[in-house]
Amino acid sequence: MFRETKELYEFGSFRLDVSEHTLTLSDGSKSYTLPEKAFQTLCVLIQKRGHLLTKQELLAEIWPDSFVEENNLDKCIHAIRQVLGEKPGEQKYIETVRKHGYRFVAEVNHLGGPNDGAASVLDSEFLTESIPNTNVIDRSPAPTSERTRGIGRTTIVVAIVFLGAAMASIYFLYPAKEVVAKDRTEFAVLPVNPIDPANRSDLYEIGIADSLIQGLSSINGFVVRPLTATRKYTDIGQDPLAAGREQKVDYVLVSSYQISDGRIKFTSQLLNVADGKIEETYKSESELSGVFAAQEAVASLIRSKLMARFERTSVRPAAKPGTANQEAYRFYLQGLILVDQRAAQKAIENFEQAVTLDPNYALAWAGLAHAHSANSWEVDPVEINEEYQKTREAFTKALELDPYLSEGYSAMCFYGGDFVGQEPACRRAVELDPNSPMAHKTNSIFLLFHGRFDEGIAEIKTAIDLDPKSYFNQRIYAQGLYFARRYDEALAQFKRLIERNEADRVAYTWLVNTLEAQGNESEAFEWYLRSQTLQKQDNKTIQRFKTAYQRSGWQGVLLERSNDTDNYFRCAGVYARLGNKDKAFEYLEKVYQQHSPYIGWLQVEPQLDPLRDDPRYVDLVKRVESKGNGSF
Repeated sequence: MFRETKELYEFGSFRLDVSEHTLTLSDGSKSYTLPEKAFQTLCVLIQKRGHLLTKQELLAEIWPDSFVEENNLDKCIHAIRQVLGEKPGEQKYIETVRKHGYRFVAEVNHLGGPNDGAASVLDSEFLTESIPNTNVIDRSPAPTSERTRGIGRTTIVVAIVFLGAAMASIYFLYPAKEVVAKDRTEFAVLPVNPIDPANRSDLYEIGIADSLIQGLSSINGFVVRPLTATRKYTDIGQDPLAAGREQKVDYVLVSSYQISDGRIKFTSQLLNVADGKIEETYKSESELSGVFAAQEAVASLIRSKLMARFERTSVRPAAKPGTANQEAYRFYLQGLILVDQRAAQKAIENFEQAVTLDPNYALAWAGLAHAHSANSWEVDPVEINEEYQKTREAFTKALELDPYLSEGYSAMCFYGGDFVGQEPACRRAVELDPNSPMAHKTNSIFLLFHGRFDEGIAEIKTAIDLDPKSYFNQRIYAQGLYFARRYDEALAQFKRLIERNEADRVAYTWLVNTLEAQGNESEAFEWYLRSQTLQKQDNKTIQRFKTAYQRSGWQGVLLERSNDTDNYFRCAGVYARLGNKDKAFEYLEKVYQQHSPYIGWLQVEPQLDPLRDDPRYVDLVKRVESKGNGSF
C-alpha cells in the first residue's frame, strides 16, 4: 500500500479527501464532482498552499507525460472556482497572480495523511491504476496503450521505492512509451449524400446528420461538431478527409442514402482522419415510414455500433427531433443556420414558422429566443424593449416545455442585456450539455462582461475547441483579449480574423481600438482608412478624415467618427478619451435609458477607463447592477 492513513484537508466549508478522491461539505451533507484534471489541480494547490505555483509547474505536475496548452489549466481553475462558489474578483480560495500562476490562499486544516509536500497528487493516479473499482470521476475505460503505460509507470515507481538502485536499471532498459493522453474522441458528421442527386431532400440530408450528431453527442467521451459547423459540407463531391482536417477531428462519418420501392437504404463509413483509412462500414435497409423514423433508425444503429467499438457508455438518452411535424423541423434547421450566420431577422421568421406549425416544439422556441436576443443588438432603440420581451417569452416557453433544455438556459443566460442575475442559467446550460458551443459561448460572454477574464477566455476557447471554424466565436475570443487588456494577443487575433474575412467591418473597428489602446495611433489611422476603403466609403468622406488627422492627429479623427455614428456607447468612449467627461456621461446616460445591450460593456471597455474614478461612473454601475438591464 502507498498509504495507511487518509490525506484529508478542510478549508472554508469544504473537505477534500485526496485518498478517496472526494470533495464534500465538511458535514458530509453534499458532495461535488470535478473533472479528473481539475480535481488533481485542486489537490496540488492545497498541498502546496500559500506558495505561488507557475502555470508551467502546474502543467508539469498534472500532465507529466503530455504536452498540453495553458487553456487546459485555465479550464481546470474555472471548474474549481465554479464548484467552490468563488465570486467574481473575490479570490477567496485561489489567487491569480497575473502572468505568473496561481496560489491557494484560504486557511487549510490538515486533518491527516502524508506530510505537506511529501506526496504528489499523482499518488492517487497510481492507486486508481493498480486497484480496481477505485472511486474516480471518469469511469470510461482507457485505451490499451494508456493502461499499459500507466501500469508500467506504476511498477517502475514501486520498484524504485522498494528495491532501490539495483532495480532502477530496469527502468532505463525498458522505458515507458511516451504517449500524449487523450480522454475524448472527436467526430464530424457530414450531411448525408443522396445516391440519386435528382431527388435531394434537406430533411434526409441534414435531418439524418442532425440525428446522428445528437445521438453521438450523448456518448461519454465523444465530442461531435455541431450541425452549424458541418452544414456547409453538402457538395456531393466534398472530400471528407479535407473536411475532417478543417474541423480538427479524429473521425469523419460520411454517409449516403437511396430511396426506392418504398424502402430506404443507408450506408455510412467511419474515416480515420489521421491515416485516411475506412475503419468501419455500416449498412441498413428498412421500409420508408417517414423522415423521423428513418432518422431514428439510422442514428440508433450507428450510435450503438460506435459505443461498442470505442467501449463507451451513454451519459444521457439520445436527443429526439422534438417535433413530429416535418415542415416545422425544416424551418427549425434553417433558423439554426441563420442564427449562426448572424442573420437574426431571417432566423426569427423561420423559427416563428416552426412554432406556428408545432406550438410544443421546445427547441424551436429556444432558437427563437436566441434570434430575438441577437436582434436586440441590431434594432432601433425604440424596439429594444420589445426584443427583450420576445426573448423572455420564447425561452420561458421553451423551458416550460422542456426544463432540461440547454438551449433554453443559454438563451436565458444572455437575456436582454441582464448582466447581473443570469449566472445560474449560464452554468445550467453548460451542465446540461458540456459539448454545446452555444452554452460555452453565452457563458463566456457573461463572464467577460463581468470582468472575469480568465474564466471567460477559457470558456470561449472551449467553444472554439468544440467548433473550430466558428468565425463569431473567434471574434469573441479576440474581444475578450481586448477587454482583458492583453492587447498584443488581441491585435494578432483581429488581424487573423481580417485575413479570413476582409469584409468584416466589426473586426476592423476592434482592431483600430486595440491599436489606439496600445498608443499606436498612426497604425490605427492606417487601418481605419483601409476599413473605409473596403466599405466603399466615398472619397469626400475619406478625405475629411485625412484632413482631420493632418490638423489634429488621432483626436481629430475621433471627433469626426463620433459625428458619423448614432451608437451612443461609442460616442461616450470618444469623449472619455478626449477628456470631456461631462459629454461622455451624457452619452452613457442615453445608453442606460435606451436599455441598450451595450451597457454590458460598461465595466470592461478600456475606452472608459478615464471615467472609473468619477462618482457618476460608480453611481451608474450601481444602477445597472441593482436593476439588471433586462428587467426594465
